[in-house]
Amino acid sequence: MSLGKLPGTVATALVLCAASAATSAAPAAAAGDAATVPLAPPATTAASIFHAVDANKDGALSPQEFAAGYAAVQRLMTLEIRLREQFGRVDADHGGSIDASEYARLMLVRRAGAAAPPLATFDADGNGSLNFAEYVAAIRRLAALRPAPTSPAAK
Repeated sequence: MSLGKLPGTVATALVLCAASAATSAAPAAAAGDAATVPLAPPATTAASIFHAVDANKDGALSPQEFAAGYAAVQRLMTLEIRLREQFGRVDADHGGSIDASEYARLMLVRRAGAAAPPLATFDADGNGSLNFAEYVAAIRRLAALRPAPTSPAAK
């Protein structure tokens, strides 16, 4: 991996920023709560981020690749912060997870109506609630569902 097209400190900053973005989030309200769980998979490394940003796969980052990569990292960081803020608002009891009643109140669940999958569909660890990573998986799937049709009587 060569950063020859960019000054060393700039290229290093991108890789560090990207690696940091994979594990940073909005400040946690308390140590050990759901805000400390990274959105990106734990296997994400600086090298894999570099290779993702190296669009032409020449082993070096051009200024254009750097700019595009940096912008993508910023978008991902913004998305993660928004999702964590939303998770915190949905977690009404501030227990660090989304329980069945909190899940049922999600706008995407209400919009999907009977087509909404039950919470258990996303509860990978089987503890009856959604941690942040499970919540993100749920949001991704729920966002893809079409809204439930409304009956003429409801209008």
